[in-house]
Amino acid sequence: MSVKSPLYALAIAFALSGAAQAQIKAEHPRNCVMNVGPTQMMFSAFQEKGDEIFCTNISDIGPTMLIFDARQPELRDMTVEVRIVRNTGQKDWRDDLDQTSVAAFPAGKHLAQRGTMSFNHDFLKVGDYIAVVRATSDDGAKEYVGEYFFSVGPSENWYFAAMLAAMAVGVGGLGFWGLGRRKPATVVKSATTGPGSGEPAFYTPPSPAPEQDPAGRS
Repeated sequence: MSVKSPLYALAIAFALSGAAQAQIKAEHPRNCVMNVGPTQMMFSAFQEKGDEIFCTNISDIGPTMLIFDARQPELRDMTVEVRIVRNTGQKDWRDDLDQTSVAAFPAGKHLAQRGTMSFNHDFLKVGDYIAVVRATSDDGAKEYVGEYFFSVGPSENWYFAAMLAAMAVGVGGLGFWGLGRRKPATVVKSATTGPGSGEPAFYTPPSPAPEQDPAGRS
């Protein structure tokens, strides 16, 4: 494994984390549409500590501006009220309203001028919420109610990206640890090798010459 593997793993981790955050923040507009009776509104949220626009998931707690845009002119003539409740799995948003309600904005002709309205709320807890919009005609003959489900705090996508990042860093760390423990093989080269064998040639000293008899006898 190359020495660059830990750095490569870290790069993957940051890329995965960034990709997940981009997926959360760059939501498709259709995910931000809520039905209010036969009409529709666009829900979005903005926090001053960032420059992203959220809808299904607001990435962090804190002061948040909630924005509602009417998609049909009919809503401009109606009295509108908004309530934010905690989503506890209740069958109806009105169940245990005293326990689940976190914010209520007074009724009014909030959409009359520009077809948009906004309210500020300081989210103190991470969790799932429901934005409830109720629109009523002046004569009381029409009442439209809409619910939009959203969450505040890190979403499941964020946790999934964090898990992948941790796995990538772990794999890179194991590779780096194994590389440090591995000892390189030592190769000894000889300047002279045997003919065609590829093995080192060993030097054998010549045998001593037999002694000569002075009388010429061997």
